[in-house]
Amino acid sequence: MKIWKEKEKSRQSLSSLKQKKNACFEKKMFRKVLKKLLSYYPKNIKGHALKRIKKMAAAICGLIRKKKPHMSALGSGLPQMITGHSQEKAMKTFLENSWTDFDFHYLPFISDLIAQILGSLDPLEKIILVLDGSKMGNKHMALMVSLVYKNRGIPLAWLVHKKPKGHFGVQVHLELVEKVRTLLQPLLSPTSQVGLLGDGEFDSIKLQQFCTLHEWEYVFRTACNSVFYEDQSRFKPKDLEASKEQGFLFIPNVEFTKERYGNVNLVYWHTKEYEEALPLISNLKEPIDIIELYKKRYSIESLFKDIKSNTFNLHKTRLKNEHAISNLIMVGAFALILLIKIALKNEHNPIRKFVNRVRKDRKVNSLITFGRDMLDYFLEEGLSFSFSFQFSKFSKNSS
Repeated sequence: MKIWKEKEKSRQSLSSLKQKKNACFEKKMFRKVLKKLLSYYPKNIKGHALKRIKKMAAAICGLIRKKKPHMSALGSGLPQMITGHSQEKAMKTFLENSWTDFDFHYLPFISDLIAQILGSLDPLEKIILVLDGSKMGNKHMALMVSLVYKNRGIPLAWLVHKKPKGHFGVQVHLELVEKVRTLLQPLLSPTSQVGLLGDGEFDSIKLQQFCTLHEWEYVFRTACNSVFYEDQSRFKPKDLEASKEQGFLFIPNVEFTKERYGNVNLVYWHTKEYEEALPLISNLKEPIDIIELYKKRYSIESLFKDIKSNTFNLHKTRLKNEHAISNLIMVGAFALILLIKIALKNEHNPIRKFVNRVRKDRKVNSLITFGRDMLDYFLEEGLSFSFSFQFSKFSKNSS
């Protein structure tokens, strides 16, 4: 009995030491995240603005470590010793604060990141944007535009509206896409090509006109019962049949819907992934280019999985305020990008073999899951790490 008590006491002592060690390194992560964030803001920042940046750093740390969107999880990233109730209250106040917003906190960060990514691309490489919506919480939907990088989506901008399900209106689409265009425009070169992708929710004539006006390429999925006109012949995609040899049927220069919006190219594409063929509309002239570009749309589905079920579970938030949910997405976007940076910085690190199995024949982990597991390993083992990875041409060919 005495031996058992001694063993139990020793086990509890080791557990306590491990908890203290983890707490120490979590504070180290907080300092690193805070240092990274402060590098994007004015050097003389102070007062309430500085306090909000510190809370942002804490929320990012809490989300990365706990992988939950609840206030208790976010509040666990705070470095000071305060009660659980105070942690929750601090995070909820931070997210609901009208001064906590995209323009002040996220815009400087994402502008710098976009400049790095665009600088890493070949001059003729297309800048690909994807527009899509997803449910957040019980009664809200988020509409997001992401930038495709390494076949993964990086959040650029988003809107949150109170609606349990369904599609956003055309004006909401235009508002968000215009916000992204304003963000990108100062960073684009005269030769930059931009492509916008979306599913059947985004096939409106106004969005096509927006792309044409700003010389953007676009590929949108449309409904099988959408109305088209070729010369004077009226038809619907569901009445067509894709070529079995080519896998698609291409009809150029058709008019779209009863409004007869012209100069639209239709590809009726059949792939094994879908039981039925997909009707795609675009201003691109080659059917193969339309299909290959549309395939990039799936990157945003991976993005939503990363910030939701795969990693951060943002869809399980109990927040009821649109502004607060938008700020929670911002915390998730920060966390996602920092994990991507960890992954890219360490993908050839010899330590990687201790984190997951490295295989040459196939990919075992996505970029985000590898970054998450690598950071957990660094923290648990007390190893040094950094978020200082810079997107450059030297990182382009990494997998």
